[in-house]
Amino acid sequence: MNTATSLKEYVEIPMKELVESSTNPRKSFDEAALDELAESIRAKGVLSPLLVRKNGDKYEIITGARRFRAAQSAGLERVPARLALDLTQEEVLEIQIIENVVRSDVHPFEEAQGFRALLDRATGAYTIEKIAAKTGKVASYIAKRIKLLDLIPTVAAAFTAKHIGIEHALLLAKLSADSQEKALAHCFDGYFAGNDEERSLVPVGRLQAWIEHNVYLSLKSVPFSKDDATLVPEAGSCEACSKRTGFNSLLFSEVRENSCSDAVCFNNKLDHHIAQRMQKIPQLVMISDNFNISGETPIIPRKNYVEVISRKTKKGAQALPQHSVCSHLTPAIFADGMDKGRLVKVCADLSCTIHFPHRRKEEKQRLELKAAKAIEKRKDKRTLTFRHRLMAEVLKKVKPQLGTEEMRIIARFLLRSLRHDLAKQLAKRHGLQDPKDANDWKAVEKARTLYKKADTTGIAQLTFEAILLDCVNTTNQNTDDDPLTDAAALYKIDAKALRAAVAQAGADKEAKKAAKKKGNSARKAAA
Repeated sequence: MNTATSLKEYVEIPMKELVESSTNPRKSFDEAALDELAESIRAKGVLSPLLVRKNGDKYEIITGARRFRAAQSAGLERVPARLALDLTQEEVLEIQIIENVVRSDVHPFEEAQGFRALLDRATGAYTIEKIAAKTGKVASYIAKRIKLLDLIPTVAAAFTAKHIGIEHALLLAKLSADSQEKALAHCFDGYFAGNDEERSLVPVGRLQAWIEHNVYLSLKSVPFSKDDATLVPEAGSCEACSKRTGFNSLLFSEVRENSCSDAVCFNNKLDHHIAQRMQKIPQLVMISDNFNISGETPIIPRKNYVEVISRKTKKGAQALPQHSVCSHLTPAIFADGMDKGRLVKVCADLSCTIHFPHRRKEEKQRLELKAAKAIEKRKDKRTLTFRHRLMAEVLKKVKPQLGTEEMRIIARFLLRSLRHDLAKQLAKRHGLQDPKDANDWKAVEKARTLYKKADTTGIAQLTFEAILLDCVNTTNQNTDDDPLTDAAALYKIDAKALRAAVAQAGADKEAKKAAKKKGNSARKAAA
């Protein structure tokens, strides 16, 4: 495009005849910056003209959308512009992108959308290298910006809202969708904060370290061939995969080790590799690094096998079980963990005296303990049977009228069964407690043994007292099921009269207290 012949001189265009371009890469505008620009326009006018082209009965703004909005806010009726002639849509888009790239306030995500729009043009006239040449940027810059468009919606929203920075977003954009969600949480400190704005952003290096340890999977020693495109046909080979860090140095320049960035695809290939090996080697067993495996599974847990690595023992050194060969060796493959898919030889025979020398001893001890518990259980059962029989024989001898010793046994049971707080009240009622010691344990123990020196009448009273103590301490007792009320009725005690007397005594006490308080106030006033 020859801009010298395609542009007219400045023209003044009414604001109402201008419309913004739908292809403008800039979608967001800083309101504070617009207000500042509007103030400048009020004072000095629009110093740099807009670039427009004729579009029907309107003028489409190619560049200058911010100046147009600020002029609207400033109340201008007309703005200066330069009219472009005979521009193709590709040329318009190119001008818009280059115009925005040189401005520092354009959000990288919008910049990426502009680059993508150029690449997607039907003419195919643009490549990353050509865009880089047009904009004065290096190819890796363009490639990384376009990669931002692979951000999942939640991460893209955090990026455009400025909760994460451009370097954080670039690291996340290189990950698979499921990994991006997990990695986003590790962009912040303060996991208990209410939202992203309340959390602090971690340094890029820290996020990179987390990704390398938890997401990127090393291809250095994978058990399958990286050139094999038939293992998982829809995934192709690792060597030709764009998700391999070594494949695209423009995107993964910070990753030193050749790694896979798609954990789902990586594990899918390992699963297919294991399935192929199991089919090829019928005697192959699956083993795990985990010591305990729940559920029904053919995988052997770590505690039930020993990986055997034949090695000559050094002179004078004790031979280790894993360096000894036995007749039970079998080929095995790791079904999970860091060694998933690796072929090894193991002994999984728990009766093997070479690799499981302690199992027989442990099994013997287990059986002995089980037998001892069974003997103890039978002994306890016989003891309980004897005591139940003994109680039955005792109850046959019980007389209709209990004597002093029988009552003493009953009283002992009741007093020993009392809660500690009730035993304290019993001690207080019998004058056994030291007033200066609120937790007088000796007094409580004395109260529990009052039955020893009591006569028949005293034992009967203690028994009744122990039964009624718990009833005394409730103020909402149901009178239909209250032992204290039943006892009062049995002995014909006038409960209503007693309640009235207690109420009267309380009222008298309150009146006496009020009179004393009034007298003290009068004496203070006279003084």
